[in-house]
Amino acid sequence: MVSSPILRKIAQSCLTASILLAGSTLAAMAGAPPTARSTPPVATLDGLAPNAPFTTMGGKVQHLDAYKGHPFIVWQVTTWCPSCAAGLRTFAEHQAQIDRSDLTVLVLRDYKNGGYPGPGMRDFARSTAPALLKDPHFVFGQDSQALFERYNPHKFVDIYQVIAADGQIRLVSSAPSATFDKIEAFIQPRP
Repeated sequence: MVSSPILRKIAQSCLTASILLAGSTLAAMAGAPPTARSTPPVATLDGLAPNAPFTTMGGKVQHLDAYKGHPFIVWQVTTWCPSCAAGLRTFAEHQAQIDRSDLTVLVLRDYKNGGYPGPGMRDFARSTAPALLKDPHFVFGQDSQALFERYNPHKFVDIYQVIAADGQIRLVSSAPSATFDKIEAFIQPRP
């Protein structure tokens, strides 16, 4: 028997915590919807690409789910990053090949631009690969915090995921200028 009021409160707190923990475990096992405290899914290789919003350069909020059914790339860049500029030039060099395919490349400025100032996305694209701004296979925009947290939890300044038409993430890498051969394996001519 617990005699001290302090020990009694500790015992009650432990019992309450145990009941809450057991209840949330049972709810999860029963397939109950996630609670507000659950963490959103993070993009992982061979996993299903989680949906998340971003804002296009035109100010339209778009969701990644809108691209499912077709292959697409989510490429997160910072506009002050030399590797990102080199990657965008590499995509421009392969523009004709991409235009013959069903691939869409989402070029998204990292949420808060990696923590450093830099040009806006339009100025970055205009100074690096202006022809891509009018190409329907390239969509330029800005990460939302949700997209950034799901697709770039380690806060890399240059990271991309190749997502197949079935919504599965097939490749995670960085620096397209150095890894374009990996991307090229996913660029198939339009049927």
